[in-house]
Amino acid sequence: MSSHGTTRQNGGRRTAVVVLAVLALLGAALLVFALTHQVGAPPEPALRTTGASSDGAGADDAGSDNGGAEPSDVGGAAPSAAPHAEPADPSQQPATAARETPTVPALPASVPTGLRIDSISVDEQVFPIGLGEDGKLLAPRGEQADLAAWFDGSPTPGQSGPAVIEGHVTWGGEPSVFFELGALQPGDRIDVDREDGTVATFEVYDAARYPKDQFPTVAVYGRTVGPELRLITCSGDLNADGHHRDNTVISARLIEN
Repeated sequence: MSSHGTTRQNGGRRTAVVVLAVLALLGAALLVFALTHQVGAPPEPALRTTGASSDGAGADDAGSDNGGAEPSDVGGAAPSAAPHAEPADPSQQPATAARETPTVPALPASVPTGLRIDSISVDEQVFPIGLGEDGKLLAPRGEQADLAAWFDGSPTPGQSGPAVIEGHVTWGGEPSVFFELGALQPGDRIDVDREDGTVATFEVYDAARYPKDQFPTVAVYGRTVGPELRLITCSGDLNADGHHRDNTVISARLIEN
């Protein structure tokens, strides 16, 4: 073989080696990107169905928390019947709900503006949200999709009764404001900033996951002994349409103001 042919052969081998090295580096970079951009499963509280009776106002499962939210997708069952009605059955109250007279007096009405939960690194704005034309609770979307939303048909946080704040677990395939909500434990603190400059501090006493068709509407929206807070998001496995089957509900009571 001539020296010219040998040179050409060696050059071809070097080119192949360079191409393989580039492909190996590209593959490694893609693997690192995939690993660092995966959205893992959010933490979940223990599934509890005791007292979570379906009252015919189950959640509309047509929406999705990944970019196409529809009414009631996050907030569970529609509260249009009577959000502040006295629960007819005490078993519908959260398992560890307080029965005694509250020790912290209620606050006057003031719209919530911010939500801080140090134990799960939440520090986000809160905006009011209402019911859709069908009477079901709307879900955050658009530019406000990753914010927490206070149901404006419920008491303001710190007033007597259950203030209801909802948020997405994921949005657009990425973790949203309540991605870690299921990790909350009894005793964790929740601070709600109010428009009048005060801060209402709540202590978690219950964390549960309910199937959407057994959403405990009365326990979540019904009258309470004193000022309480409900935080709600989607959770659980996905159904065939890619929507979460369950709702996580956090219950807390006012301890400071």
